[in-house]
Amino acid sequence: MKNLLARLSVAEQAGGFEHTLSVRQLAELMGSADSTAQLSNKRLQERGLLRQLDRGSESDSATWLLTRPVEPRVPGARGEVGTDTAPPPRQMGRVPDSRTLAAIMAHDAFHYFAHGVTGARILAALDVTEGASVAELAEGCGHHPTTVRRRLQALEEDGLVVELEGLYYLAELEISHRQLDDAAERAGTSGRASVRRLRHQQQREGFRHWATARRQAASKGGGPNLAVPKQAQRALEQGHAVPGWDGWDVSDPMRPVWIDDAA
Repeated sequence: MKNLLARLSVAEQAGGFEHTLSVRQLAELMGSADSTAQLSNKRLQERGLLRQLDRGSESDSATWLLTRPVEPRVPGARGEVGTDTAPPPRQMGRVPDSRTLAAIMAHDAFHYFAHGVTGARILAALDVTEGASVAELAEGCGHHPTTVRRRLQALEEDGLVVELEGLYYLAELEISHRQLDDAAERAGTSGRASVRRLRHQQQREGFRHWATARRQAASKGGGPNLAVPKQAQRALEQGHAVPGWDGWDVSDPMRPVWIDDAA
């Protein structure tokens, strides 16, 4: 769900269902780990909801296409000859607003150790004027009523929702990012998204260094494919400062490692 919402937001900006997106960018939009985003991509591809058009390049992200799987026709379903009735529509309860959910799901307040994606879905299904019951929220969000009631209590303690005569409302006209920041601070998850973005930026810089060194080695006649140039490696081993390589562990020239102080 988070994967699709993130991709729909990107596709809307791109003007169509074809869009470019890297795994790291997707993880940041989802508010999850890289491995979670990769597994989610695999499941969506297996279910026919996502197709990868190319693998991208050193400077460009991969290109994807959101698709809709073709469902086989079921005898007796609407549209089949001899069927003049259809089952009554299923009550959906209070379904989360997709735009609201996409905007808040990556916030630190909805980290796994805070309110979680369940809290984000509940919050995106509430309104400031029209109340919703636990049963309506459970039906629309697809969770057990006990889970919804427990999450609502936590959201109420953080001042994000209010309860009146058995119905729940948003506490303010719009979801307050100030209150979300406070909730993340209390849960101990504040800053997780910033650390993730910093780590991804360092990984991108490391990949660019490696790709540049590989091209330079290839242009010199197929020498050793070193990520760290030999001259830079010798200078670093002798204790000299080399521009661009501060903060890198180059003990293995084939695989330089960024020393992540933020971790």
